[in-house]
Amino acid sequence: MARRPTKIAVPTPTELLIAKTLRRIVPAAAVSYEQVIIDLADVRRHSYRGIAHELREVLRETLNYLAPDAEVMAVHGFKLEKDQDKPTQRQKALHVLRKRKLSKEEMSAPELTINLAEELSATITRNAYTRGAKDAHTLSSAPEVRQLKMWIDAVLGELLEIHRPRPPEIERVARRAAAPAEDRIEYAVQLKLESDKSP
Repeated sequence: MARRPTKIAVPTPTELLIAKTLRRIVPAAAVSYEQVIIDLADVRRHSYRGIAHELREVLRETLNYLAPDAEVMAVHGFKLEKDQDKPTQRQKALHVLRKRKLSKEEMSAPELTINLAEELSATITRNAYTRGAKDAHTLSSAPEVRQLKMWIDAVLGELLEIHRPRPPEIERVARRAAAPAEDRIEYAVQLKLESDKSP
């Protein structure tokens, strides 16, 4: 039987900026993020649980880099949330935003998005174990994972400040990301080739 070709994923400008920024500061998270882009374009995919896990790892590794546990816990007045032995992702993200001296209003949207992403991520994981039929899992997980990615993209965009004034090297990445889609296909093909090489 002929193998159906995998669709090549062409990153959006936001995805390209996130991937390039992560490559510079948290390479392991960049690899996971690029894998998510590739996997979401794969028309042969039957399970989305792995993609949800990759997205959670991207956010976790990015927050661990930007807000190490010891740094967050050292802030005067910090308190662990109930039944936690280390800062939550929400607390870490708020720590990053507070360091930028943002107002409560400016921090409210990212905080809400992180809460939604955490809730949806937990739902996807729970449902992956409770759904029996593969078809039911596939049909309901695809939109959930795409929604999760949209929220995590929003959080990463804010945490990494990809839309704010940037140093010259990040500005070059931004200009490339704003290029027409056909110019981004080169990057997409590179991602695909790197994915094909991995075991």
